[in-house]
Parts: sequence; C-alpha cells; structure tokens
Amino acid sequence: MLTVILTLSTALLALGADVSVPISSHWNGGFQGSACFNIMEEMHSWTVVLTFDQPISSLDVYTADIKETLDGGKVFVLQNKEWNKDEHVGDKLCLDFQGHGSGDINPTVTGSIHAGDSTGAPITAGPGQTLAPTTPRPTVPGQTHAPTTARPTVVFSSDGNKAPLKINSDWGDRFDGEFDFTPSQNVIGWVVNITFSKPVNKMDIIAGDEYSHSADGLNWILINKGDHAFAQAGSSLQVKFFGNYAGGKPAPTGEATLVNMGIDHWSISPAATTDTSKYNYNDVLYKSILFYETQRSGKLPANKRIPYRGDSALGDKGDAGEDLTGGWYDAGDHVKFNFPMAYSTAILAWGYLMYADAYKAAGQDTYLLDSIKWPLDYLLKCHTKPDELYVQVGDGGADHSYWGPPELMTMARPAYKITASKPGTDVAMETAAAFAIGSLVFKNSDPTYSATLLTHAKQLWELGEKHRGIYSDSVQAAAAYYRSYNITDELAWGSIWLYQATNENKYLALAEKYFDPAPAWGMSWDDKTIVNQVMLYKITKDEKYKTAVEDSFKFWFPGGGIPYTPKGLAYRLQWGSLRYSSNMAMAALVAADAGLNADQYRHWAMCQIHYALGDTGFSYLIGFGDKYPHSPHHRASSCPNLPAPCGPFIMSSKEPNVHILYGALVGGPGQSDDYTDDRSNYVNNEVACDYNAGFQTAVAALKSLWLRKEHPEQKGTAQCPFSTGSGNTGSVVGKK
Repeated sequence: MLTVILTLSTALLALGADVSVPISSHWNGGFQGSACFNIMEEMHSWTVVLTFDQPISSLDVYTADIKETLDGGKVFVLQNKEWNKDEHVGDKLCLDFQGHGSGDINPTVTGSIHAGDSTGAPITAGPGQTLAPTTPRPTVPGQTHAPTTARPTVVFSSDGNKAPLKINSDWGDRFDGEFDFTPSQNVIGWVVNITFSKPVNKMDIIAGDEYSHSADGLNWILINKGDHAFAQAGSSLQVKFFGNYAGGKPAPTGEATLVNMGIDHWSISPAATTDTSKYNYNDVLYKSILFYETQRSGKLPANKRIPYRGDSALGDKGDAGEDLTGGWYDAGDHVKFNFPMAYSTAILAWGYLMYADAYKAAGQDTYLLDSIKWPLDYLLKCHTKPDELYVQVGDGGADHSYWGPPELMTMARPAYKITASKPGTDVAMETAAAFAIGSLVFKNSDPTYSATLLTHAKQLWELGEKHRGIYSDSVQAAAAYYRSYNITDELAWGSIWLYQATNENKYLALAEKYFDPAPAWGMSWDDKTIVNQVMLYKITKDEKYKTAVEDSFKFWFPGGGIPYTPKGLAYRLQWGSLRYSSNMAMAALVAADAGLNADQYRHWAMCQIHYALGDTGFSYLIGFGDKYPHSPHHRASSCPNLPAPCGPFIMSSKEPNVHILYGALVGGPGQSDDYTDDRSNYVNNEVACDYNAGFQTAVAALKSLWLRKEHPEQKGTAQCPFSTGSGNTGSVVGKK
C-alpha cells in the first residue's frame, strides 16, 4: 500500500463553507452553544474556526483545544484532541462550548471546519484513500500565516492568573527559570500557556510535561505531571524548568497564564414544575435521564447534552469483528456488563409503559425514549446469531486498574458471549425481557423497530429455555462482579414479557411454572421475585399471587424481616442500600396500581423515595437539592478537563469531582444513617445504572399519582417515617 503525505505550508483541505452556529442559552456573564459540522471527507486531523460578531473574554471548549485567539477575542481557532482526530464521511462533529463576557450577551456565531491543523501540519492519506484537492488556506481576521512575533496560545479560559518569567540562572544557551502563581481557587490539574520573547527550543520541566509548542519556539503549553495536580487557593504553585535557547545572552523574558483544569463551568437549572409536591419530580426525572447519558459508550450523537463526555470505546468488537460499540458503562468504571444493563433497560422501559403520563407531563418523554433506545440498539448488536449473545465487553481487572476518562482508554477490551454450548439462561431471558418490553414501547411510534426487537426477544427466549445454565459459570470474567445464583426468576420474568408482547399461552405457562411464592429477599438485577409476583397477579388476578405479594411486603414493612435505619430507610444490605429500598418502593407502587393495599403501599414507597431525595436533610441524588454528594466513585466525572492527566492520584484525593454527575443515585447510607462522601468508598458512594432504574421508575409512578390526584400528600397520608397501618404488626419507624 502507498501512503501519501502532503505537507501543507499555506493550505488546508477545505471541507465546508461557514455554517451558522446556534446559541442555545445565554445569561448574565455567559452563553452556551454547539457548533455542528457534517463530515464530507475522511479526516485524520481537523481545525475549526469560530467567529463571533463581538469580542468575548474567554471560551471553554471540552472536546477541542483552542490554539489561537484572534481579532481581539472575536475569532477562536480550535484543533482536534488526540482521541477525536479521526472523523469519517457521514459523521457529524459537534463542539459544545461556553463563552464568557460582560452582561447578557447573545452573539451571532459562524463556524467552518477544515482538514489538517492551522499551521499546515502533514495530513496522511490512509490505504486506498485519495485526498481531496487542496484549496488556499483560509485567512481569518487578525491572522498572519507566518508569525514572527510572540502571540499567546490559549487552550482553555482561565481566571486571569498570570506570572512573569523569573530567571534564576543564565548560562548563555540554557537558563533556569520558573513561574510563580497564586491560584484563587483550588487547582485540580493545570495547563500553563507560556509566551517567550525569543525562541526556546527545549524545556525540561520539573512538575509538568510539554503538551505542545509553536514551530517558532515562542509559545509553549505545559500540563502538570500526575503527582503535581493539586494546589490550594492562596498557596504558591511553582512551575520550575530549564530552557534552551540560541543567540547568546540574555535569556528570554516571558509571561505565563495558569489555567485551572479542575473547574467545570457547565451547570443546569432545575426543571420547571407547577406541582406543589414536596419534591420536584420533574427535576428528578430530568437529571436521572442525564445520568444515563453520562454513562454512554461509543460514538455519541450530535445532540449530546454532557459537555465533558466524548466518543469512547470505538474499537469494541466481537470475536469475528462484530460491532459492539454503544451501550452504557456499568457504574463508575467502563466495563459493559450486559446483565445489569438489560435489567436496567427493562425496568426503565416498563416504567414508561406504566407511567408515560408522568414523563410527558415532565417534558421528558422524548428523552426517556432516546435513553432506552441507546442500550436496546447495543443489545441488538450483541445478539449476533440466534444462539449467540455477547454479554460483556471489557475485562474488570484491567478496567478497574485504570482511573481516567473513557475517552482515553488504551487497554484491551475483550468481549465475552454465551452460546448453546456455553449457556446463560439468566442473561438471555433478561435481554429477552428488555427486547419484549421495548417492542411494546415502540409498537406505535416505530413498528419496524418494534418488530425487530420482538424477533430477537423470541430467539433469546428459545436460547435461554432450551439451553439451561447460569451465565457466570460460562463467562468467568463476569463472576467476580455480577455472579448469578439462580435462573428460575429470569425464566419467569422473560416469559411474562414474551406473553405480554405476544399473548401466546406457552409463555405464561412457563412463567407460572417458575413462580416463587416465598417473600422476596429484595429486588435487583439478579432477583425478580417480587416483580414476577406482581405481574402474575396483574395478568391473572389469581389469589395465590396476591398472597405472595402481600407476604413479601409484610416481610419488608416495619415489624417484618427487614431492619430499618433510625430515620426510616428499609435497610436490606450495606452495598447499595438505596438500590434495594428504591426497587421495592417501585414494586409497591406497581402493586398498588394493581389494586393491592393502595394507600398503604403508596405511603410506604413514597417515604422510601423521599428518604433518598432529602427527608434526612441530605439528598443522595447528585445535583438535586442543596446538599448532595460531590465525590462519587466515578472516573469520568472525577477527572480534570483534558488534556490534564487523570489517575489514582485523583481517585484518592479529597477534592470533589470536577464535574457534577447530575442525576446519579449513590449507593446510600449505612444502617445508622451514617454516610461519608468519599470517592474511594465504592460500597456507599459508587453509582450504577441499575441503582437508578427502579428509583427513576418509582419517581415516575409518584409523579403519575400526583397527576391523578392520588398521591399520599394529596390524600393526607404523607407522614414519614412510615408506620404500619392497623391490622399489621410493627410500629413507627425510627421512633422509640
């Protein structure tokens, strides 16, 4: 193969004319927008020029580097990062940005994209590729193509923390220098932009590394070394180095700007509501859906709403090269565990089937449908043959040894599957349930997609029913993280939803065969006992299923078999305590809607959900309320903005996560309502897709009750902590 290299000194590959860039919101002191470009040619590096009709003081861009600021702050030249340099024909590249200035500014913005960088760096044609004819390099206002004077290179906006160059020693061709900064805020990772008065051809940095420098040696960009990421507000941050220069004494003068990469200017306002309920359920639904968007893997869409997330894990493939990109990262890590992912998808989709009125009233119905379609599309990719299903991508050991953003992962990501000879009834049935529920959700809006989901659901049901086995016995890579202990609950669960989607009695017969009447231990990705009991009662109205549901909640209510914290949380297990209480609250709300002990079940469920939302004076939902966790065990949100490095030094620090992980439900408190917001505590402070699923659906149910005027607050039965009603044993929780 012949690789052609074109060196462009005064030309770029022009791939499109100027486009109008919309401003999505603006406020006093800033504005937010997104520049989107349709990719018409293969690109292996790119430059974007944004032109504003008025000067702005600074610009934050999360997925590109700002290489030049021109025309007094009207023109910004952006260049790709290493991880997003490749764009392909048919892609759409979108760059989210925030601008800052004085007053409520709403500028008019245009943008253009060109292949290559702004200095004419080499562009390489890959095998079989023909480069488009070159056109003259575009000139933007204030730019000269061969700068001969110093010009600052800007990567991110800063708080104006500047320092002059201090020369400690000058040996004629090498000098000992330093910049001394006094940051106004705590620093979590930094970039230093340096402008020298004469060329510097080499720098040896003690606390940092070179990120880039201009060809003329006048402008250098440094980033911190991992063990020098932090500085306290008001302290001294020294950047010491040795520099080489030519031409004899004196050494150059210079100035540097410190950029704190630990500041995220992105924030969101609470969702609007006209309800007078104690908590803003609209806001909870809005933010919980945002959490699932933060967990997305693969090529992100043009309308992505999480600025600090970019494309990741684009090389995820099966044994035969099958495309396994997409889906959700499981928790604070970057493995895609399909069993809990399929469970979460099923619960969220089921919630929409039951409580579409809540999502529509909250203005979240379109976002919810988009949210569940993302994992459904991925799970369809994983079902590569009727008797073959990929159930995991990524190795837990290698993944958990990496603390950094998913966009920069370099470790191998093996894929694991079940087959007829390596069975996994549990995960096959769970995925079949997700597909069957999804087929019902999209039946009217997208009948073709619905039919595809149902076809795959039937095939997976056949695989799981005919070839019995626990998936974690076949896929040992999953056993240390999501070991399964039983398949009968999934046999019933998958069969229930195939019956709901097809009305074929063979599915209902198998569901009833594997019905478990025992009181439910709990509800989770590996235990569907309670939802099987509730659904079989809804379908058949058989008294034995009603008895099973009531026995489960007698076991869970005060005076039964579940301990309670002093402030009223039903405490099943230390690891993810809120997961179990929220999931059982969801099941209680569904049972109440089926006509079982409606007032009591709704009251108890509301108290469990309200505990998580703030009844103790603290919200366990990140970004909701005034007091909430700031240091969840979550890699992507903890890391400073690129290009500052991330690593174990970030995980172990006591600084809060750089980015607010909106909408994530943390694991929850201990049995005495004790809780420490510590990033290293993955037992109480990790987040996970399955933690949010039942919780979000329960909130949708409470919102629906409010719309129907059947909410406990509207009926005068809203006192929490919950106490059992007459006829049941128990007492007021948390009272002596």
